[in-house]
Amino acid sequence: MLRLEILTTSHFTGREKILSSRFRNITLASIIIMLSFTNITLCSSNIFNNSNVSALDYSSNVDIGFTFNPTLSISLSSNDLVIPNLVPGSTLDSNSINVSVATNAAYGYMLSANVGDDIHNNSNLTHSNNTDVFSSIAIDADLSSLDDSEYSNIWGYSYKDNTAELSAWSNYNGLSSSSNTILLDNNNTADSTGSVDFKISAKANSTQPSGEYTGTINFTAVSKVAPMSLLDSFIASEAEQLNGYYKMQDMTHDICEAVDVEESELQLIDVRDNKVYWVAKLKDGNCWMTQNLDLDIVAGSTNLTSNNTDLSTNENVYTTSNTIYALKDTEDTYGYTYENSVATWIPELTTIAYNQLNNTNWQNSNTAPYSYNYLDGNGNPVYPDSNVSQSTAGDHGLSGNYYNWTASLASNDSTNATGNPTNSICPKGWRLPNATDKEFGNLLVQYNIISTNTSNSYIENVSSVNSVGASSLYFVRGGYINSGSLGNSGNYGTYWSGTSNIDSYAYYLDYRSSKIYPQLNGSRNIGRSVRCLTR
Repeated sequence: MLRLEILTTSHFTGREKILSSRFRNITLASIIIMLSFTNITLCSSNIFNNSNVSALDYSSNVDIGFTFNPTLSISLSSNDLVIPNLVPGSTLDSNSINVSVATNAAYGYMLSANVGDDIHNNSNLTHSNNTDVFSSIAIDADLSSLDDSEYSNIWGYSYKDNTAELSAWSNYNGLSSSSNTILLDNNNTADSTGSVDFKISAKANSTQPSGEYTGTINFTAVSKVAPMSLLDSFIASEAEQLNGYYKMQDMTHDICEAVDVEESELQLIDVRDNKVYWVAKLKDGNCWMTQNLDLDIVAGSTNLTSNNTDLSTNENVYTTSNTIYALKDTEDTYGYTYENSVATWIPELTTIAYNQLNNTNWQNSNTAPYSYNYLDGNGNPVYPDSNVSQSTAGDHGLSGNYYNWTASLASNDSTNATGNPTNSICPKGWRLPNATDKEFGNLLVQYNIISTNTSNSYIENVSSVNSVGASSLYFVRGGYINSGSLGNSGNYGTYWSGTSNIDSYAYYLDYRSSKIYPQLNGSRNIGRSVRCLTR
């Protein structure tokens, strides 16, 4: 007989301040009831009979607040999963049990399972002599039955979600002793109950000793709190504000990770120049700027440091030879100083003003950081793409600045750059997209703009690219700078990645009226737009 003991647990704690998980083990609802009593007139006979004295009016507001704790329970149709006669060389299923969850939690619940106990903290089934075991199959296995496995002396579970529209037994997998396996993940606030049918199966060979094998499965149900927006996440982080905005430089991986309101957006301020940008958590799970970077650089300036800019704080980056960031003797070819664990970039060129762009002050070079501030003839911001115009998308549609690849790396020379260099022009905590990981293409796949993202450079034919500039991406067809001239503004959208290609080329996103190149490669001396995402 193979017998499993089932341990049921209900798990409650208070709402956590830390942002590591979208799930909390209790949900609290605060209800404020306002009782308003107005125009209560108190009159005495003296006042009433004196026409020169007005009646007195009193009003009172009473706030009543209380918290309401959700109920949450797990019930089992049986505490035993039993395989009565497992024959050597065979695979056999146990009986099935029903595991049910009931709750009045406002935002749904999650049911999960793991294995092990205080004595046997592993995923094995233990023989009564306490020495020989049946091992769980791998938790990432995808076997329709254990017969599909080449291994013996193993066990695994299968379940059937009774809340699904088409309920069927899952393929067999193993349960972990160190993490929970999710069986039900319910976000439907109108559905307060759910259940799964659950069973195990075991496979033995003739070397396994006869006798009884037992183990423990722990089912855990947790209620969910209200989904967390990007604003909620910043509030919970207790970050400070500047001019009424949270700071770009205070964005962390944990703040982004905690956001579970898809496409939640927020305006953040860049402390380097106090410009404000829209950012959002997008469908690929990353937090992106949804507005083009508009940072001006000034020759000889020392205000761009690793405290506010995406510059590595690893001293080895600046002292190892044969890299873009090497310090060559006393002459710093790339514009960096490093002191007291703070890196500083001193730009060699100033951003070209909107009315001064020409082929003299913009030269097609990789040995200086060329950038251009695109404004109209009156010095006002430009919205070059009618698909992301100010009227339809607000400040999302601003052109921002254009940077050659050298400037986008926050460097004075990109000639020797290979791979994915460490530094960038982005704010601290942000970085350029990685073409090695095909991050532009992966994002477009998530929004069904392209169907596949399998190569580093290819053409995707589409019926319309308007969705690239629509909510919630807002990529702008701002064109590019080549030989000191702005070209194809309003027709082409081009955005630098942080990934080099051969020789003097680097990868970038390029999209046009009917084609998209998620990882096109081109000359590093061209001026393109920049979008950053969080580290």
